[in-house]
Amino acid sequence: MIRKISFLILLLSFAVSVYSQPKEFYTRVDLIVWVVSDVQSVADGWKKIGFKSIIDQGRINMGDLTFRGQVTQAEIHVFTAFLGGARVYWVQPLSGNCAFSEFLKENGDGVFALMHNVPVQAEMEDEIQRLNDLGVRVLQKDQIISDNQPLVMIYMQTLKKGKYALGFLNGPLTLYDAFTVNNDLGMRFNQYAFAINPSSVEKVSGYWEKLGFPAMEITHGEEWDKEYYGEPADFDMELGWYRYGDIVYEWCIPLRPPTVYEDHIKKYGEGFQHLGFSVKDMDEAIQYFEDKGFKVSMSGGWGEKGKPGSGKFAYVDTEGIGGETIELLWNYTE
Repeated sequence: MIRKISFLILLLSFAVSVYSQPKEFYTRVDLIVWVVSDVQSVADGWKKIGFKSIIDQGRINMGDLTFRGQVTQAEIHVFTAFLGGARVYWVQPLSGNCAFSEFLKENGDGVFALMHNVPVQAEMEDEIQRLNDLGVRVLQKDQIISDNQPLVMIYMQTLKKGKYALGFLNGPLTLYDAFTVNNDLGMRFNQYAFAINPSSVEKVSGYWEKLGFPAMEITHGEEWDKEYYGEPADFDMELGWYRYGDIVYEWCIPLRPPTVYEDHIKKYGEGFQHLGFSVKDMDEAIQYFEDKGFKVSMSGGWGEKGKPGSGKFAYVDTEGIGGETIELLWNYTE
């Protein structure tokens, strides 16, 4: 009897472990949905800093739209972009009531949702039902026509507790087929990053764990050559990490000011704070942005200076072109 009970406990533990692993479509982010108040100026700003794969998709009338359970209509202006490997969907709400206008009103310009492409509609519906059973409802469902085929976009109500809207796609992403990763500096996108208060860490981590994602791993490293807007600074922070598949989520937790994370929280609230890009030459990259009129807001290094495993980081204040910061990352190689 004891053996049977032990076997059942082992089997149940295995089932829970397997169930808690994110599904395959969660191992990549297929689209960043980014809400802004002036999409033309944002697109022009990113072109100015060397990203040329940007296309104006024009005004879109979302006639087939369900927002918070109510059928409604809204008009948006959309630009699509490919930023060093990241697909971006810039949205400016024009009229009507929808998730985009609500987000803009409450948070200002910024990244609203990270979208996962689920090719099989039934699998997407199963996942939405699973989340619904856990208390997470659909915030908005809409669709656009891409290459004469519908692209269904669904956003879940995870923004308040999870700090971004979890989203799903079903349909072709042909709007991005012609884009390349080329940009002036050869920057490659490699990180999604958020800013949250220390008091929120356990709540946010626990929330995503409840939905079946890995626990947040917290690190507290030592940085060197620390500066804040060009002046020496003794800032301190912890970093929370989610790593699965090709995705790196970084949760930036300010401990001692001044930090760009605390600045962002005060201005916009907790949530998406920066996009990370790897660069080949940090000095060249910093000079490039300064020549374009964009200041380095915070910088420093990690690891044993000048040794393998070390590197440098520099945040560029690009909040004026969409509400988000760029982080430049350089790793030491022999």
